[in-house]
Amino acid sequence: MAQPRRHQGIVNTNGREPSVASKLETHRKVVALAPFKTTHRVLLGDARSMIAVKDESVHLVVTSPPYFDLVEYVKGDAQLGHMHSYERFLTEVEKVWAECMRVLIPGGRLIIVVGDVCRSRRRFGKHEVIPLHADMLVQCRRLGFEGLATILWHKIANAASEMGGPGATLGKPYEPNGVVKNDVEFILRLKKDGPYRKPTPLQRAGSFMPPTDYDAAMRQVWSDIPGASRRKGHPAPFPVTLASRLIRMSSYVEDTVLDPFLGTGTTTAAAIETQRSSIGIEVVEEYWETAVERFNVLAVPGNATVSFQRSLPKARP
Repeated sequence: MAQPRRHQGIVNTNGREPSVASKLETHRKVVALAPFKTTHRVLLGDARSMIAVKDESVHLVVTSPPYFDLVEYVKGDAQLGHMHSYERFLTEVEKVWAECMRVLIPGGRLIIVVGDVCRSRRRFGKHEVIPLHADMLVQCRRLGFEGLATILWHKIANAASEMGGPGATLGKPYEPNGVVKNDVEFILRLKKDGPYRKPTPLQRAGSFMPPTDYDAAMRQVWSDIPGASRRKGHPAPFPVTLASRLIRMSSYVEDTVLDPFLGTGTTTAAAIETQRSSIGIEVVEEYWETAVERFNVLAVPGNATVSFQRSLPKARP
């Protein structure tokens, strides 16, 4: 990619490694002088068949799949969260991971934010924790993804829905064999086989993370980002702060980020904020319409173009 004239003289090209302070100053200049142009597609459709997305056209997937049989989503035949068979749920969601493998570039990353399924005795007759994160890891490795270090996200919000309601607890308090609170989600990090990329000097400068942000991102336990509250028309919202950190630590500016379970558009908002392009796919029309409204109201910067598409091909049988 040719370096724009307005960036000439900003990026270090003398071959010597600049200091952290110099990198940070260069990053600020690059972003301030000429924001990177990005495009964002918000699509209504079924991610089990992402026909609208070309092979090897995506650099990063960041997503949080629907909770299995736990959260009250808008009902619909294609809503995976409403399936009552765990085995069928896994079968259908694996089709999405297979599509992610197809559309990712060699060396591209797949990041899945997922919590285990905590079933209460009052609703299901017995207490049980289903290790959804482990089953999804097995699925992805079976498809050919390579595992990277998993991050534990200690969230607080949304714990009530997993425990059976506001203020609810499982088991008898202050007695042995109590039930451990399910307030951790797993950030699964996987990689498609392929070489490490060589970004342009401009991309490297624009993607630089300040040391404090980098250090926070590279820890294996995150407790500094609270879970999002139930708002914006979705029962299990994804915090923008979390999506932004995952995007910044796993991609370069101008890359394309995909979210096959877009919900109300959080990953798109994070991609705009971090100057990456994005593709978001949502199967529930109500959530898609909320995302459309969100970006029609949001003050989208001039370097970002957002488009909406309603009718995508149905999933392959």
